[in-house]
Amino acid sequence: MLGEIANTILRPELLNKQVEFLFGAFYLVCVGVLLLIGLLIAIWVYKDAESRGMSGVLWLLIVWFVAFPIGLIIYLVVRKPKVMAPPPYPMAPPPAYATAPPPGYGAPPPGYGAPPPPPGAAGMNCRYCGTPVPPGSMVCPRCGGRL
Repeated sequence: MLGEIANTILRPELLNKQVEFLFGAFYLVCVGVLLLIGLLIAIWVYKDAESRGMSGVLWLLIVWFVAFPIGLIIYLVVRKPKVMAPPPYPMAPPPAYATAPPPGYGAPPPGYGAPPPPPGAAGMNCRYCGTPVPPGSMVCPRCGGRL
């Protein structure tokens, strides 16, 4: 039984048609793959042209419909340089501490919003030893540290 099936399938007149069918199917697969690759490249050209400030539709039509490999080479030669976005500006400085905090954060601490006292002002303590310093002093009378 298997021998009869093999003899039927492998007859010379059918074998030629099978080979032609396989080559035809292989040809169609190759053409489909090339069309898919061309479509993907055309989509990339469209997006790239739009990002460079060029007409994406025009270049898509040139690359996809007019001349695929030649249109792609022409596009790569004549495309504009990419416009880079300007660097972001540095962040704004934090709000001055003279403004009150938003509601819901509780009452501001005492002295909040007041400017810092100048060096040597009354009621100032030495930052090194903590000794009270008389007004107008530039050095601590106890440790000699600069204020």
